[in-house]
Amino acid sequence: MKKFILGIIVGAALLVVFIYVGGGTALKVVGKKAIEIGEKVEMYEKVLKDTTQGLLDKKTDKQTNKDKGPATH
Repeated sequence: MKKFILGIIVGAALLVVFIYVGGGTALKVVGKKAIEIGEKVEMYEKVLKDTTQGLLDKKTDKQTNKDKGPATH
C-alpha cells in the first residue's frame, strides 16, 4: 500500500514538474513528429498492401490456369 501511495505522489510531482518546465510545447513538437511518422507509415502500408495484393493475384491466376489443365487445340 505504501508503494502505491508513493507512486501516486511521485507521478503527481513529475506531472507538475513537466507542466512547469514547458511540457505543453514539448507535447506539440512530439505530436507534430508523430503525425509525420504516421503519414509515412500509411504510405508504407499502402505500398505493402498493393504489393501483397499483386502477389496474391498472380498466385490466384496460376492456380486457376493449373486447374483448367493443358489447353488442347
